[in-house]
Amino acid sequence: MFSKKLGAAILSLTFVLAACGQDEGDTSTTDPEQSKEESHTTTEDQSKEKNDSSYKEPFEGTIDHVHGVGYINGDSLALAAHDGLKFYEDGKWHRTTKQNNDYMGFNAVDNGFYTSGHPGEDSSLPNPIGIQKSEDLGQTLEEVAFEGEFDFHVMGVGYQNHAIYVLNGHGNNTLESGLHKSLDDGESFEKVEVSGIQGQVMGLAVHPTNEDTLAVATKEGIFLSRDGGETFEGVSEQTNGTSVYFSEDTLTYGSFGSEAHLTRYTLEDGSSEEISIPDFEQDAVAYFTENPENPEEMMFLSFENHGFYTQDGGENWRKIVDAGQVKE
Repeated sequence: MFSKKLGAAILSLTFVLAACGQDEGDTSTTDPEQSKEESHTTTEDQSKEKNDSSYKEPFEGTIDHVHGVGYINGDSLALAAHDGLKFYEDGKWHRTTKQNNDYMGFNAVDNGFYTSGHPGEDSSLPNPIGIQKSEDLGQTLEEVAFEGEFDFHVMGVGYQNHAIYVLNGHGNNTLESGLHKSLDDGESFEKVEVSGIQGQVMGLAVHPTNEDTLAVATKEGIFLSRDGGETFEGVSEQTNGTSVYFSEDTLTYGSFGSEAHLTRYTLEDGSSEEISIPDFEQDAVAYFTENPENPEEMMFLSFENHGFYTQDGGENWRKIVDAGQVKE
């Protein structure tokens, strides 16, 4: 039976997403060309600071409103929060001192990350920021598409192929509602006529090298597509899907039945195995990631803002975030 407490947590997360994205789908009153010029000027100015060691500083505070975790460049474990990126490296926490944006739809990739969201107080980016990408841990951002137009809460980007899939809840004359994909780094987007998904979509992931393979987590389970999102099939035993993550050969997903589960599904033969995780009290995996350079190194964050980290494939987990408070 679905836990009332977890249900409330998911509803709370849904409310936060709605609150953070209240401008989604609205066309900005700012002139697009002016915004683009200002953005490009800012990026050029910031590029001079790419090697500025002051970009990150030690961090001992709390993390909340996280909307993505991942290994940037295969080594920097980042959590994307409403006030910028937080990094966990060599057992220590750091935070960004610039570009402290409210990141949504965050996806780490092999040479940086892609994100959506809203600008922070120190940013001159338009609101919302559309889709942006960074190749220097977020010190500078480069527009991919829809700057000043959309904030995509549900977005997946392939780790190596950089195929972009976005679920647009509110359309306008630029992009109608529904699932869209771009296979040319945002130069163009194609609407996907989807079938087979049941329930409200909570998360989306794209295979690292196969641009036609993607998965979604919904309140009805985990659904996998191998044809670019046109058709999906259910692959989970639990009814409540909470997170999805791809490696080359597997799909790792979070779910919740009577308790939290973390499952690794093999793409080739459809077999699955449970990954051992710490006991939860009416909580579940909200975001999961593993180090592409070392799959034994994994991290997940729960709906109640508890973060766990392992370097031995889940044999031993260390709590590195306790109800939002970071721990070393």
